[in-house]
Order: sequence, then C-alpha cells, then structure tokens
Amino acid sequence: MRKRTWQQADKKFNERIKGGISYWERLNSDPDFIKAKREIQARYGLPLPYDIKVNNKKWIEWLGIDEKPTSKNAKRAHAFYNDVNSLSKKFDIPQAWRNDIVGAIAGLSVFHSLEVWSSPKFELRKDNEGNWQWQCIITPETDLTNPIMLEMIQTQQKAHAGEPPKPAKDKDNPRKLDWRPVYEWYKRHPLFTLEEIAKKIGYPPHRVRLKLAELDSKE
Repeated sequence: MRKRTWQQADKKFNERIKGGISYWERLNSDPDFIKAKREIQARYGLPLPYDIKVNNKKWIEWLGIDEKPTSKNAKRAHAFYNDVNSLSKKFDIPQAWRNDIVGAIAGLSVFHSLEVWSSPKFELRKDNEGNWQWQCIITPETDLTNPIMLEMIQTQQKAHAGEPPKPAKDKDNPRKLDWRPVYEWYKRHPLFTLEEIAKKIGYPPHRVRLKLAELDSKE
C-alpha cells in the first residue's frame, strides 16, 4: 500500500475512534447504567482483583469452561452472561462492545476497543463434525472503503485458506501429472500469486506458471 494511502486510511481510522471514545464515555457516565452494572457486580462478587483480558487463564477458571455444565462455576457463568445480555439489551449496547462490557463489569479492565464498528469480525469454531471453520463477519458498519480493513480481511483469508494440493498422478497415464487440482485451487483463491503457490507445493514458479497457462488455454 502506498504511503499516502496508508496515511489516508490511518486518518479515517482515527476519525472512527472518536466515535468509540464518545460512546464509551457516554455509556459509562449514564447513572442508570452505572447502577445496573453495580447490581450485577454485587450479585457475583465482582470485579475480580485482576484484568480478565490480561489474566485470561484465571478468568476461564472463574467461568468454569473446563468443568461440567452442572458445576457451580459453570452455572454461575451462565447466569452472569444472561445478566450481561439483559443489560446490553436494556441499554441498546451493540454486540461489538460485548467483550468490553464484560471486562468493565468483571475484571478491572482499563482497556477497551475504541473502534469496533468498522472492523470485520473473525470467528474460528468447530462444526458439527469437529472440523475447524473460519469465517469473516461483515456488518453494515464495516468500513470496506478503508484499505486497512481490506488488508486485514485478506491477511486473515490467506492465513486460513489451507494448503494448495500438489499435482496428482494422471489416472489415464501414471507417468504424467494432473495439474487440474492445483489449477482449481488457484482459481478459488485469487489472493495467492503463482509464486506463492509454487513455494507451497515445492515447484519452480516457471513450471507452475506454464502448467496453469496450459490449462487456462483449454477453457
């Protein structure tokens, strides 16, 4: 990205931060919100004597994530998050600020995101078959005009794209290689250059370029 483009993107990002600062200060100066927050804290003996974003291991223990759902800690965590969700709904707090709200209630958090609206949201979770699935969530507030956001998305896409297949043995002629699996992967992943794919599969770039060009000419 050109230096001037970066400067423009950075300036745009900083302008969005102003909105986050304003929102956070307005929310935390609302007497009704302060009262509701303190009620939740009193109910669960919060805040904890550490920043849960820094001491995440202790926070996981408090939540009982590694325990049975019927354990005391797990039940407490379930009730706590139900109360946080009710609080968020009552004060119309955007979902993007949920982690900041949890941090402010539970663990002396001094940091918050400042700018959560324009950033894309990334999730990594297991599907029903136990396979890890990555997805990028774009909301109406995601700023796709900002090249910083686009680069962030592209970096994550490439990081979770997996590895391209190597050319397979041709079933009709075992002495030859079938480059179609590589060609198809390349067409599905336009962010990768031929040089990057060549390095991943262990072939010289000029050979990969030649083989894929041959397949392209047949289309």
